[in-house]
Amino acid sequence: MKAICGYLALGAGIGAALSVLFAPKSGEETRKWVANKCFDAIDAANEKVWQSRLQVRDIMSRGQQEISKAVAAGREALGKHEEAESPVAVL
Repeated sequence: MKAICGYLALGAGIGAALSVLFAPKSGEETRKWVANKCFDAIDAANEKVWQSRLQVRDIMSRGQQEISKAVAAGREALGKHEEAESPVAVL
């Protein structure tokens, strides 16, 4: 399956390259078109990376809050447990 996808991507790339080479545009227009497409792809990738970083930061923040709650609950449970077993509590 991976080989088929690889061949499909290779064929699409070759087809795109040939269509650009044989396009009825001048060389300068083609270079500008290719450059604009590359810059658009870079901008889109940067936007995806930025959004991913924000999502990861949000997930980490929520995880940290949950861990803090669990630690506080554990400390509270230990504190109550220690109070019940201490000899002072029996007197």
